[in-house]
Amino acid sequence: MTKGKSHNSILFLTTLGVYLGLVMVGGAAPHVYAHAATTRNFEISDEIEVKDDLDKMPDSGASTLSDSFGVYLQDLDVFLSGLRNLSTSGKFHPGSDAFEVGQTTILPCVPANKVGSYTADAFVSTSETLRPSLEWFSKRLTDGYSLADCLPTARFSGQAATSSKFVLKLDSQAFSVEVGVKKQSPAAAQRLIAALSDTYKLFKPKETDSVRALVYEKTSFRLQNDQVFIVTRLPRGSLDSLPATSAK
Repeated sequence: MTKGKSHNSILFLTTLGVYLGLVMVGGAAPHVYAHAATTRNFEISDEIEVKDDLDKMPDSGASTLSDSFGVYLQDLDVFLSGLRNLSTSGKFHPGSDAFEVGQTTILPCVPANKVGSYTADAFVSTSETLRPSLEWFSKRLTDGYSLADCLPTARFSGQAATSSKFVLKLDSQAFSVEVGVKKQSPAAAQRLIAALSDTYKLFKPKETDSVRALVYEKTSFRLQNDQVFIVTRLPRGSLDSLPATSAK
């Protein structure tokens, strides 16, 4: 996209109001697409329905750390409960199905922003019936849960933007989710790690046999220079015994 056409293109894409980033094949150059507004009332092939009190905020300053981490846990709870429902109805096979979805996102720090740069790194699934669930969760992961810092980027001519990435994967060893965000410095990343560790303690589930309890136990944080990663990794075998709860 040339500089002369970028403004009109962004307006046009905002009007479209569709999410196209995840249908791009891996390795393609980044494109500017409309960032679809998410809603907490949704239905995926009649398998998942959720109505939440927590709402994901797109602006980095509009939500607290507790809100962001709480929504992350909640989204994982919904996704895994959905896999359980799909498994019960024979549409997901924990012992054989596999998938990998990855994306890098740059979102300009503009109030109520709906556009950004989305680079799809991977979207592979052995089961087409999983696509609606994977697309839903991918959209939830898109902005790094508002944890990245606003930093100047050449992608938008020096305009401040947040940078995040995610990998959602199920292979022969494990189910894993990794969400990475870029901070302004290694020191800022270290502060976020410390704050996340403190926040983590606030979300310990009261029930020990719930999907949320499993997610909580298997979630950790990783520091890499100026980046912070939230990582949840469940042994593949644990998907066979997910608690039969409903995310409603």
